[in-house]
Amino acid sequence: YTRPDIAFAVDLLARYSSMKSHWVGVKNIYIYLQGTKDLGLFYQKNQERTMVGYCNDGHLSDPHDVRSQTGFVFLHGGTAFSLR
Repeated sequence: YTRPDIAFAVDLLARYSSMKSHWVGVKNIYIYLQGTKDLGLFYQKNQERTMVGYCNDGHLSDPHDVRSQTGFVFLHGGTAFSLR
């Protein structure tokens, strides 16, 4: 299964998971996953199969590392299938 809805939070917490406050964030993600486990992404048979991509970047957008960040998401038929 893919969970693009938590990708950003997981990526951010993976960088800083050594402090107690970050483990609270991990717990919050787990609680969110438990509450949304019956939800899913579905393709409809009659929906047009278009592929769309979006990207974003931020110059020096990470204040801790003073680095730029980029991201993208691709959708097929309105459903995300690839992201960063």
